[in-house]
Amino acid sequence: MLSRKPELILVGHKGIRALRSLSSPPPLVLERTQDKLEAIDICNVCHSKDVTVLDGASNICRCAECGFVFDNPRPSPEDLVGFYSRPSKYDSWLADAEARDRLWKDRVSRLLRTRKPGSLLDIGAGIGQFLVHARPHYTTVYGSEISNTAIEIAFQKYGLSLYRGTIETIDFAGRVFDNLTLFHVLEHVTDPTALLRRCYSLLIAGGVLVIAVPNDLNSLRARIKRILCRLGLKQSQHGGSLGLPRLTLDGSLDEIHLSHFTPGVLKRLLRECGFTTIDVGLDRYYVTIGKARITQDIYYALCSLVHSLFRVNLYDTILVIAHKQPDVPN
Repeated sequence: MLSRKPELILVGHKGIRALRSLSSPPPLVLERTQDKLEAIDICNVCHSKDVTVLDGASNICRCAECGFVFDNPRPSPEDLVGFYSRPSKYDSWLADAEARDRLWKDRVSRLLRTRKPGSLLDIGAGIGQFLVHARPHYTTVYGSEISNTAIEIAFQKYGLSLYRGTIETIDFAGRVFDNLTLFHVLEHVTDPTALLRRCYSLLIAGGVLVIAVPNDLNSLRARIKRILCRLGLKQSQHGGSLGLPRLTLDGSLDEIHLSHFTPGVLKRLLRECGFTTIDVGLDRYYVTIGKARITQDIYYALCSLVHSLFRVNLYDTILVIAHKQPDVPN
């Protein structure tokens, strides 16, 4: 634990969010850029209140106890639903449909080694492409999604009827599943712990959980970017020392990432939610074509080799596969 014990203070009606130390140093200020931002004063992973500002320019905080890094303050869940329901949100997905088909086929092939025979629920299913390719390998496939736009596309393009809403609020009528997948979903939710505990309740005993998230803190590209910025050789597009954007819902950002995981923090969170990690690797996430795809393939192969030899993840993403433990977590 650090000696400075911070507390979150909301000043004024529209005011600012400030992380203020109880000791003598001046307060660390997190500017509030929108009217509907929420501040949190406790770590979502280990529940410590020892939260400090890591990058004030981008409103990034870090738990001094477990190392979990997150945006604070952040948009409300209601505003996030609106952001991902914009009519044009998935235009690029549809334009890149062929390249995304290859991506999902690669992911399905990766999961066949560890899948449990039976049903599949894909959480945050987007427009449903993964379910289309996964369907032949599972007895039944289901998907959930918060975006009204994505749900409509999934139905019109693929004939899929997705559950609407977050899995914490969806009534599955007692149904449980053999496999759950969260491809680049966990970093978007306001409460990762609540989501994973709900996943635990929805899985059968020994069920398989698959999670992919960005590695935007420890990837080689992120490290190089930070070094160049500190040396003055590159200007951060986002102004912060970590190269992470200050969250805004004005359309200038394609994605809203509320959490920034490392493999260690993610494995700890899974353990505390009742899961046993069985594999940690890299998620091939890119949808490029032509020469750009060849370059990405080479980079992925090199990072995979480094990971297999030294167990160090320098790639842009983290893939974790876990089993549900038999006992309900405390």
